[in-house]
Amino acid sequence: MQITTELDSLRFEKLQSLEQTLKKTKSELIALAIDEVFAKTAVKTAGKSAYELMLQSGFIGSFEGDANKSTDYKAELDWSGKV
Repeated sequence: MQITTELDSLRFEKLQSLEQTLKKTKSELIALAIDEVFAKTAVKTAGKSAYELMLQSGFIGSFEGDANKSTDYKAELDWSGKV
């Protein structure tokens, strides 16, 4: 697959320097960078359960309220706009 991108002059110089130092093509260096970032990202989630990941992300939360909220919630709803 072919991708066209723009780099600022500093990153372009770094890419050229890496190309000469590591004897790799620009495509190989970009693939290497993607693999490296992907591996670092995957390590953060490795071994964690779905529950741990959702809790960490803030997807799961709690609130304080009546202990019978799950059975009494309908009595507390505002039905005025539904009638």
